[in-house]
Amino acid sequence: MSRRAAVLLPYAVFLILAAVSWNRWIEPFVDTGRELMVPWRVSRGEALYRDVRFYYGPLAPWLGAAVDSVAGRRFAARIALAALVAILHLEALRRLARRLTTETLASLAASLAVAVAFFLRPGGCHLFPYSLDTSLAVAAATGAVLLATSGGSSRRDRAAAACLLAALLARPEIGLAGLGAITLERVLASDAAAKRRLGWLVALPVLAAAIVYALASAGTPAATLAKEGWLAVLFVPTEFRNVYASFAGVDRPALRLAELGLVLFALLAVGIWLVLAAIAAARLRRRSEAGARAPQVAAVAILAVAALVALRPPAAVRETVDLLPPLVRAVPPLLFAAAIAGAALRLRDRSRNSFVAGVPDSVLLLALLFAARLLLAAGYVGPYDGFYLPLPIVVAVAMLFRVAARVPAQIDVSPRPTAFPGLVAASLAVFLAARIGALALAYRDPAWSRVATPAGSLFVIEPLAGATRDALANLSRRVPPNGSIVGFPEAGFFNWVLGRTNPLAQDQFFPGHLDRAGEQEAITRLSRMPPDAVVLVNVRTAGHGRAAFGKDYLEELDGYVRSRFRPAAEFGPGAGSSPRIGDPGFFIQILVPAGRPAP
Repeated sequence: MSRRAAVLLPYAVFLILAAVSWNRWIEPFVDTGRELMVPWRVSRGEALYRDVRFYYGPLAPWLGAAVDSVAGRRFAARIALAALVAILHLEALRRLARRLTTETLASLAASLAVAVAFFLRPGGCHLFPYSLDTSLAVAAATGAVLLATSGGSSRRDRAAAACLLAALLARPEIGLAGLGAITLERVLASDAAAKRRLGWLVALPVLAAAIVYALASAGTPAATLAKEGWLAVLFVPTEFRNVYASFAGVDRPALRLAELGLVLFALLAVGIWLVLAAIAAARLRRRSEAGARAPQVAAVAILAVAALVALRPPAAVRETVDLLPPLVRAVPPLLFAAAIAGAALRLRDRSRNSFVAGVPDSVLLLALLFAARLLLAAGYVGPYDGFYLPLPIVVAVAMLFRVAARVPAQIDVSPRPTAFPGLVAASLAVFLAARIGALALAYRDPAWSRVATPAGSLFVIEPLAGATRDALANLSRRVPPNGSIVGFPEAGFFNWVLGRTNPLAQDQFFPGHLDRAGEQEAITRLSRMPPDAVVLVNVRTAGHGRAAFGKDYLEELDGYVRSRFRPAAEFGPGAGSSPRIGDPGFFIQILVPAGRPAP
């Protein structure tokens, strides 16, 4: 592969998947309302944290507010901002991969990261992320370790410091993770000049971030910042910890470990298959080069057939195929195993320059921190996977290539099975094609349906699409242009696309978002500034430990709403007599003030 082709391949994969999934990235009723509304409210003069509750750093809302101020409420403008962050992230991954392996193999590693993680749904798509803050912070931290390990110059360190500042201002815990990884690498390294630069490399981003957070927090009570602001990272509610445990798989360790064992068995079987093919190729090469290619082509072809069966399994084997967990599940545990082994070797042999040969310590440490968020459940589709998986994938694939290159010399056969590394690369190329095919099937399912809004069109899966269209039409007639809408547990999508305000400080009402005092404050605001409509959307939150708004949490707030507002319209298959959030069928219910006549 030429150098130009190697550089372009990850971007080609990105463009193919962007085209395949076009305008199918937005999940209207899970996190999207927050992502849309918080920046818009800031652009209209409301103060972040004081007037608008937000759990992360200020960078993403400020950038989104700038976009809304310039371009107005347009999905295209927000998508362009997210795409810019995604491309910067991809370029950082590609350059890091190039530092870890050859140009061609680095291109394959970066392409795999894109195909596996950049277009996940729900919530994990880089073109409309569940959290632009997370997308920004992960991209910036990845860029920081790339720059800090790229030759050790003051200019690169200044650029790394800027990346660390961006990460700190987006998600402080991710910024600190990147800063810690770079610090540990510099402390353990023998480069005296790099150690001298470490002081300002660490101090400047932290000092600048502290000043920005102080300015952004001015006028907001410390209690609010701790409960519903950026300081919540230090006081994580139990419900949030339940979500983190669920996405890491540690809530059900026995099941996840059993699944991991199945994945490792499948990967071992593939590895043995490729070794046997390489041995056969080596022996047939004595007769002719063409004969040596036959077992290699056959081995890869059989893997391709297996991938096709997994994509479209026959009815007779569908249930069996569905039992196989995602193969990427093995990435986090294997990274940790390699790091532990490398640390033991480094303690024994102090001349080693890094924990794992060929992988800078800061890159490995940041990959481990990201992998820990997905430890036993990587690959199950979730919002975290899309942002924390790419760097671990790139590092793991680069390490795999290094191991594969050593295998022929370790096998006691003659002649040596030198085709094995090439077969490993070919098998990963098959996996890459299979991932593209799987996403194409998911995003081109007939269930997708177009939803037109004043802010642009999007595609949503039925029956959500039909209910969303009907609710939009009803709200646009019912709520005047200067009116307001409140939604539970989240309906900011309607506020933003219709340009209607929200009188509450919150745009989300999921478990852990409001304590008793916060619930009372919301009720007081509703009584003082009653909205023109209340929207109830049947979204469950089982991962938080409490699933249904009004049944399992915030019961008093739900009771107040139902006592002061009457049902006016219902849409979706779950609509019926007094639907409640948590019922089986999806629905959107619109309520209006009890004493207000119908429009």
